[in-house]
Amino acid sequence: MFSDGPILIRIRCAAAIAALQFLSGFTGVPTIAQESRVETNMRLGAEAMRRGKADEAEKYFREVTELAPQLADGYLDMGLAQLKQGKLAEAVASLQVALQRNPKASGAQMFLGIAYYQMNHFEQARDALQQEIAVNPENPEALMWLGITELAAGNPGEAVVPLDKAAELSPKDINILDYRGRAHLLVSKDSYARMYALDPNSWRMHRLSAQIYSESNQHKEAIREYEAAIKLAPKQADLYEELGDQYRKDGSLDLSVAAYKNELQLTPRNAIALYDLGSVLVDQGKAQDGVPLLKEAVKVFGKPSVADYYLGRGLADLGLYSEAADHLERAAASAPDGEVVRRAYYKLSQVYHKLQRPADARNALARYQKLQEQKDKQGGQQLEDWKKMNAGAAAAAAGLSQDNPSAPRKPSAPEKPEK
Repeated sequence: MFSDGPILIRIRCAAAIAALQFLSGFTGVPTIAQESRVETNMRLGAEAMRRGKADEAEKYFREVTELAPQLADGYLDMGLAQLKQGKLAEAVASLQVALQRNPKASGAQMFLGIAYYQMNHFEQARDALQQEIAVNPENPEALMWLGITELAAGNPGEAVVPLDKAAELSPKDINILDYRGRAHLLVSKDSYARMYALDPNSWRMHRLSAQIYSESNQHKEAIREYEAAIKLAPKQADLYEELGDQYRKDGSLDLSVAAYKNELQLTPRNAIALYDLGSVLVDQGKAQDGVPLLKEAVKVFGKPSVADYYLGRGLADLGLYSEAADHLERAAASAPDGEVVRRAYYKLSQVYHKLQRPADARNALARYQKLQEQKDKQGGQQLEDWKKMNAGAAAAAAGLSQDNPSAPRKPSAPEKPEK
């Protein structure tokens, strides 16, 4: 894989630079005719490259090197034309001369690295690309090629770092994302293969299978694998949390409660466990039991979160509307938009009505409707910020209710409390 992009960007710049550089590139005093020929050939070579005529471009750039043998740009652009034609050894030679003439020639080390990569000289490619990155650490193209080189050399673990950095710099570059995904996949496969070799019956392997099933929305199969993992590691609190999540997604709220109780028993001060159990109890209509747990969770989280939304719902179910409004307002302020915010405003409109605050109720309902319209415009795409869904919760309350068609994800706690 070799893209014309970096070559054409480089060529577009060369003609303008050459006019400033070539006077110092002659061993003697240049004539006006020589100056004109250098500029003309650089321009014609660039145009030929843009038309895909690399062989024609090479001829123009070669004449530049003959007219101005000390001009690095002539050798650099000739090397790029040769690289495009697959003349790898010649490209390497031209690029090396360019670097001799100007060690800081823009992009020369990167293109040299690409040429070495295509020759399967991975060590030399790595060295050249690393030199380019040392000078231009924010160059996503060079970082990508270093990652590609490491992948080709059989070092996916070494490829991850430069590809992650490249993706950070160019988050919409599909080539970078493709190679980054490959690198992470290979690293994951290697880790799991080693896990299997060490202990094929490990609870971790069952959890891995469960997670794969979960990603495919095969919740019953995921439940089976989590249960198998728990038999092997009954003291692993995370397994009960993940099992409870699967029961919740499957609409089995009673079983979800049992799993979350086990999670909380193993980690009594764990705010996530408090939230897990408290929120599902509120979904079951058991606010009296869920509210105390959610109050503890909210204290630990500190910042507004989805736990405030569930606590507000629970308090409203208990008729404590003023306190409910406080927590629903916190939940609504937790982010500019999103499912938690949308649901918080809907519930707030109901609570404000109970508090005889009609203006606030209308405003909250208007905010909800605006957010709902924004969601509808997104084409009903599944929102990524929801980790937990409980599609069966609303049906349990005698028909689907707009109040809770699905459950928001768990809050992101700054830190887990000491166990």
